[in-house]
Amino acid sequence: MPNQQFKVRLYDDKNRTTLIRDLTDRITRTFNFSTIIQGGFGICNLYYACSFGEAWNALNRENLPGWHYYHLDIREDTRIVWEGRLMNPEIVIESDQIGLNLTALGYHSSMRDQLYDDQDAGNTNWETVAGTVTTGQVLRELVTKSCPDINGTLDIDLDTTDIKGLTALHNRDYPQNFLVDVLAPIAGTGTLPWHWTVYDDRKPKWAERTTSNIDWFVYLRDIVGEGLTLKQQGEHLRNHVLPVIGTAEGTSTTDAESTGRYPRRDIKINLGAGVPNAAANLARDRVIAERRFPQQQSAFGVKGSIYSANAAGLGAIAGALLERPKWWVRAGEIIRVQDLVPASQATPELDALRTFFIMGTTYDVLRDRLSVQPDQPANALGALLSRRIQLERDR
Repeated sequence: MPNQQFKVRLYDDKNRTTLIRDLTDRITRTFNFSTIIQGGFGICNLYYACSFGEAWNALNRENLPGWHYYHLDIREDTRIVWEGRLMNPEIVIESDQIGLNLTALGYHSSMRDQLYDDQDAGNTNWETVAGTVTTGQVLRELVTKSCPDINGTLDIDLDTTDIKGLTALHNRDYPQNFLVDVLAPIAGTGTLPWHWTVYDDRKPKWAERTTSNIDWFVYLRDIVGEGLTLKQQGEHLRNHVLPVIGTAEGTSTTDAESTGRYPRRDIKINLGAGVPNAAANLARDRVIAERRFPQQQSAFGVKGSIYSANAAGLGAIAGALLERPKWWVRAGEIIRVQDLVPASQATPELDALRTFFIMGTTYDVLRDRLSVQPDQPANALGALLSRRIQLERDR
């Protein structure tokens, strides 16, 4: 494996109780891992060259369980680079080589292990509970009651929008579906969306998107492939939004500035049954804030360097750019193409031309290439996003 800074190990469980295999020195052909919003650690694919007898141990056979749901751990020294559960071992038999294609999913995917219904004994009926109800409160219960593989150390902010009266959680479903389809569209009090990640040590985080700092900087010389294209797709523009709560239409709104420039273009957003009107209107306003103007829609790859701003007190000039490993970049952070016109702004404004919120990354270890999926408002809202990033699909 070209990048010898990584150690790739397979353990029998999430607590890394027993080391099953150290895969590090026999990874060839394929090795990449991703991060996503909503979700955190996404998918990891790798090829492990081994004997047929060793490969056979990875499969479920006779009374042996195989390697399914083992903990795949990728580290740079003590730093967690990626972790998840092994889902799909595949033996590859060729004339000159035998090996395993291994596919693992981040622990966000465990939100599709167990079902949840808020009317089950011991759960909270969010329709009738006393006091204010927030998305953070609901997520805390979803994790503690139905997601045992996610760390119970919860970094879940409590937004102030009251969603009491929600009946959508009466219908038994996976916590992942409730998160993306019901809770994410109605979280928060402003125009910024809320994001869910499960990163290091399986710890979940639920918080409003932050725009106060730029995490990463890249220069045009480091962008590879076909380069950076600035493609603004007009068909995704929507300037008249109608919220639908369950089956009932709510109050629509129109953006006057957008309709003054462009044709009126309608969109209907589907919200969970029982969502209060105030929360529905906030969800509506977030949609129109993101979609009222044409936005950048293009991903790009980075083969060269990635930089971060040096913090004060680190022994160098505060604000200076320091080169960092590309695999440190994750979904949920902000990246700027530093030498792309227009001229630099003083603040990290998400202009979707040179400064982006990162919705997804994929790092190809063998090619040393980082792919960055910048914010795409057309796909970043409620159920539209969920269908794109869902790590596991029902058959």
